[in-house]
Amino acid sequence: MAQENQKLTLDDLIQIAYQNQPVLRMTMIEREIIDNNVKSSLSGWLPQAGLEADYFRYFEQPVAIFPDFNNPGSGNVQEVRTGVPFNSNLNFFVNQSIVNNDLFRAKGQANYLRASAEQNLELVKIELNVNTSKAFFEALLSQEEIRIREEDIQRQERQLKDARSLYEAGITDNIDYKRARIALQNSRSALFQAREQYQVSMARLKELAGISGAAQIELDYELNELIEQVQLDTLEGVDYGKRYESRYLMSQKSIQEAELAFSRRTFLPNIDAFFNYNIIYQTLDGSQLFNTAFPNSLAGFRMAFPIFQGGRRNYEIRAADLQLKQLEVAQEELQLQINREHQEALSAYKAYLYEWKIQEEIKDTAEEIYNTISLQYEEGVKNFLEVIQAETDLRTSRINYINALFRLMASKMDLLKARGEVQTEEL
Repeated sequence: MAQENQKLTLDDLIQIAYQNQPVLRMTMIEREIIDNNVKSSLSGWLPQAGLEADYFRYFEQPVAIFPDFNNPGSGNVQEVRTGVPFNSNLNFFVNQSIVNNDLFRAKGQANYLRASAEQNLELVKIELNVNTSKAFFEALLSQEEIRIREEDIQRQERQLKDARSLYEAGITDNIDYKRARIALQNSRSALFQAREQYQVSMARLKELAGISGAAQIELDYELNELIEQVQLDTLEGVDYGKRYESRYLMSQKSIQEAELAFSRRTFLPNIDAFFNYNIIYQTLDGSQLFNTAFPNSLAGFRMAFPIFQGGRRNYEIRAADLQLKQLEVAQEELQLQINREHQEALSAYKAYLYEWKIQEEIKDTAEEIYNTISLQYEEGVKNFLEVIQAETDLRTSRINYINALFRLMASKMDLLKARGEVQTEEL
């Protein structure tokens, strides 16, 4: 967790997000759940041992029908109550699966289930990386706007002071002074709004990074370094294999193929080897129940073979095959979606790159115009209205330049994501 008043770079924030973000942590827990479920399914291949015990008392003992052994040919029968009132049984058993279709399915799907969990985790990390980066740039935009407006206010305060001095000296009327005061009030209002927007941007960034809202952090960055990293090769195409969505869908397809194979194998019998050891206690007197034991043991094989299931096997095979075809169609849809996402991201990046370069030229020109008009105003060549207009153009161009720069950086993240090139560190 970030410490209060700590300066954090973008990489720092991403690493903190990897450790603290609740959605990512839930996905990591989900991965562990899937891994344990897989292990639980595969444990059926190991011998299963258990112990069963019961105790019961007959209030009315069972009746068995026997022929009349004294006169077998008479056709008469006799009713005989069997057993004793007090009974207890202790059974120890060991069972080993030899042929089991459910276990074949668990083995066939195990690696793909684990792979899909890892790929889903990677997808969440990529999304978190991109969103954290874009939130970082958004916060920087608000921070840079605050800096620009604070510089404007300092300059306008000096202008207001000079205009007041000229007015009080009788050199100019009060128009310049009032215009300077209006410009300063507008700038202070805009600064207030920028500061509030900065708080909103920081709250969004803290949410993504999993940082407490009470923590006070500062953004550590070098604008020139960010500008150096903004360029990308716009001629590079998209490789579907790099997208984790494609890998995830391939894992889902492999899981479904194993499900289809399971449905086709349902004709197989279940064959188990078993060993049972029973200890039976019986007595007429409950207090003497455990004095005498009658043990027995057996070992053998057990087979359960499906003969007729009402056509269920055929229906399950058809359903599993259709689900597999559904995933194949989803692969085609994913490729179309990736193409669209890449083109959208590439077009946005190129448009923002062009806009950024244009805004850079406009900013440089606005600075040159403002410096010239300021000097001319001091020499009495230009009026104060032209200074205010030049200053407004300068401020607007500087904000537009910063806005274009950070939108370009955000679009770069979208393009990297579309190409499957967002790098994530191992947790």
